Order: sequence, then C-alpha cells, then structure tokens
Amino acid sequence: MANLFSTEDRRVVPNWRSFGKTTVLGELDSFQLERREQRSPTSIEEYIIDWELNSGVTFASDLLSAAIVNNQLDNKSVIKAAKYILRNKNNASYSQVSLAERVINPSQNKKDAKSALINSDIETILSSINPEPLHQKIRSLKKVIKKAPSNSIAYVELSRYYSILGQEQKALHFINIALNLSPNNRFVLRSATRLYTHYASDNNDHLQHIYRILTKNPITKYDPWLLSAEIAVSTILNKHSKFIKKGMQMISSNKVAPFSFTELASGIATVELLNGSNKKSKTFFDKALINPNDNTLAQIEWASTKDSRFDLNPEEFRVENNYEAIALDSFQKQKFDDSLENAAKWFLDMPFSKRPLIFASNLASTILGDQDKSIMFLKAGEMSHPHDPLILNNLAYAYAQKNNTIEALAALGRISNYERIESSTRICIGATRGLIMFRSGNEEGGRRLYMEAIEKTKQIGNSELNWIAILNYAREEIFAKSEYVEPIMEAVSQIPENSGFLEVDILKKKIIETYKKGKSVPNKG
Repeated sequence: MANLFSTEDRRVVPNWRSFGKTTVLGELDSFQLERREQRSPTSIEEYIIDWELNSGVTFASDLLSAAIVNNQLDNKSVIKAAKYILRNKNNASYSQVSLAERVINPSQNKKDAKSALINSDIETILSSINPEPLHQKIRSLKKVIKKAPSNSIAYVELSRYYSILGQEQKALHFINIALNLSPNNRFVLRSATRLYTHYASDNNDHLQHIYRILTKNPITKYDPWLLSAEIAVSTILNKHSKFIKKGMQMISSNKVAPFSFTELASGIATVELLNGSNKKSKTFFDKALINPNDNTLAQIEWASTKDSRFDLNPEEFRVENNYEAIALDSFQKQKFDDSLENAAKWFLDMPFSKRPLIFASNLASTILGDQDKSIMFLKAGEMSHPHDPLILNNLAYAYAQKNNTIEALAALGRISNYERIESSTRICIGATRGLIMFRSGNEEGGRRLYMEAIEKTKQIGNSELNWIAILNYAREEIFAKSEYVEPIMEAVSQIPENSGFLEVDILKKKIIETYKKGKSVPNKG
C-alpha cells in the first residue's frame, strides 16, 4: 500500500529557491517598516537576476521562456539574452536557438510560441525527469566561479542544482564553500539550513551541525529570518531555542516589518502549539498573518490539522508560490483536482523536496485512482531521491494497481538498507508485496503478507495505517472473488464512519461501492 503523507512533523524550515526568486520574493530585503509591495503577476525579474548573475545559455533560455509567456519581449535584458544565445549557437539546442530567433524577429508568430510553452503544470513534470538542463546550468555556474572564485551565491546555486540531481556529497561540498566565503550571509545561511535538514537522518549529525552554525553566528540574534531558521532546527532537535525570547521582543518592537518577521512569528507559534499553549500559539500565528509568505501559510495550514481554530483559506491571501498551503487546503475540502494541480506547482517550485511528491502520488493513486499521474510524479522524484523507500514503495504500488507487476517488483528491488527503514514504511512495503502477489495470481501469498501488515499496524498502534491496510486488502479479496470477502468486509464495517482521516473515509466508501457492484477480477498482466 502507498505510504501516507505525514502531517506530524512540519516546521518552519526556510524554503530554498534560486537567488533571483528569493530576491524578488522579498526574503533578502532589509527589515523595512513599510509594507512590502507585491510584484506584478507578469514579472520576469527573478529570471533577469538569475541570468545576469550566472549568464550561460540555459539561464538565458529560461528568461526568454518567461518573457514569451508574460509578453515582455521588448525588455532590454530579454533581447540581450536572445543575442547571447545566437552568439553561442554551438552550446545551444535547436529549441533554444529557435526561441532566441523568435525574440529577435518579432514578426514570427508569437502566439504559437507562447502556446507551445504553456502546458499544464502536471505535464511539465515530465521535463523534470531529464537532468540535462540542470547539468547545463551547473556548467554555466562553474564558468562563473572560474572567473569569480569568491562568488558565494554561485556556490549556493551549484549546491541547489546538485541536490535536485540527488548528489548529496556535492551539494554539501558546495554549500560548505559558500558558508566559508560568506558566513554571515542570510541567503547562504538559510539555504544551508534547508539543505542540512533535507539530508538529516539518524545516521548523520547534519542537524547538530547547522544548529551549531546558527546558534554561534553573531548575526543570528539580529536577523528575524535567521532567528526563525534557528528556532525551526531547535524544534526538530527537541531543543529549547535560546532565541525565543529575543524573537518575541523583535516581533513586538515595531522596528521590524511584518513580512520580515512572518516566519519568526509562525515558528514561535509552532513551539507554543507543540507545548500545548494554543492561545499563545494563535496570538503569534495572527501576527504572522499580518503580511505572510508561502511558508507561513503552509505552516498555519498544518496547524489547522491540530486545532480547527487555526483554519483559514490560503487563497484569500495574495502570496506568491502559495502552492503547498492551497494543495493541502484543497485536499481537506475534497477539491482533489485543484489539490493535485497545486501539488504539481509545489513540486516544480521545490524540485528537491520529497513532501510534494509523496502527497501528490498518494492523492493521484489512492484517491483519484490515476496511477499514470502518480507514476509520473514518482519517476520525476527518483532523480533527487534515487533509493528513497517511500518513493519506490509508492511507485511499486502504482504499477501494481495497473497490473504491471514486473515494474512494481523492479521498483521494490531498488530499495536498499532495508534494516534502516522506519517501521511504518516497512509495513507499507510488505503490504505492497502482498498487492503484487495478488495481481500475480498468488492470492495465498498476498493474503499472508496483508495479514502480517495489518497485525504489525496494530503492534505499533497506528490506527490510520491499520485501516488503510484493511481496506487495501479488502479490495484485493473482492477482485479475487474469494471466500474471504465476507470476513474482511466485516472488518471494514468496524472502521468508524467518520474516522478522522479523510483518506480512510474516502477509501472505505470506494471499497463498499466496489463490494456492492461485485466488480470482476482485473485482467492480469
């Protein structure tokens, strides 16, 4: 069965985007008191910044694509980028050269150019599977570094691209160079925080390492964006941050713009919520909402799963890149197509992150029954997480649902270090093996593995996982038209009508409908 999307552990860890995007979003601004102006929806400023910082054909091509979509072909930087591509045709692809020619020769059909670039975000994920554009950007950045070896921002960008490619050691290597070059730079420190938490596990000390860097840095206590990062890491480590009081004072000082303390306020609110102080938590979440960013809205959406008093509509806020919060909110409202669309945007915005992949694949596979979309997400995610057991299990589950047991077994075969996998994931893998056996015609073997999974969910006291296992097993017995249908449907009837878990409630309804319709066994293949 598919791994569930966990809502247990979200913290206000900094999001990590390109330097250009981060600059445009205002997260590198000074602590101005004035309300931050929202940029135009058709702004291409972030692409201009990235192009001017890094040069290179790939960055120029990204700028041209954005300019065509947003109808800004007369921008001087866009024209300059197009000319750059045409001067470097030997390093450019046919499509990149064609793009540049469209900009230089506006008499060509711009409408066709624009329509060719605009596809649904879900389809765009397919292009993420191809690592070549990332390698092109890496080559361009290395040329920048060769000319300016002290350019710490270029090293951060290199680290980010290597993290998207799933090359952990190179990503850590280049972020450490950036930290050595610019130990007090906010962009460098917040990027490092995200990278080290991204790769943190029980087998390394990444969290302790970035915690020491943040707590010992003399700038941290003066910068709300760094205070929020330190509090997030402290919370993950189950430590009490020594900067909580300082953060509270900063928020109430009237010397820091609300946008600059939004993550700090939501981080403190999270600490209060975890400590059971819901009233204090609400106070700080309210302050965070004065001028929120996407990270704050996603955190409050997470908090609403713990206490309904935190419920809000994230679409009411004019916040850029607000995909995570809208995806989660749409899911709770059972607007599943909208949820999946925003999950795709969330992934494209954070292509190294596993959270949008697990969320989207589970939604597509289990709720929508769209195994092809689930597979598409997971195959894209394999680039950053080539041996991740959650992704590979969900991939195997989706393939098995399509009766493609060969690909399902191949996906499970790529899982390594099985003994280090957490118990809930091992249970899901066992149940997925049971599904594969059922779809391969080995009903007895599948039945045994499902029963083992159900028993193990009881042992770890996870009722949601237990009910999901029962429902998945029931579906296979129904399809097999076995003598065990009635006993397992009795177990299904024992699952509460409103279980408190939306996925359980929806899946139970589907299983009962399948049972009543008496669907035949799916074709084996």
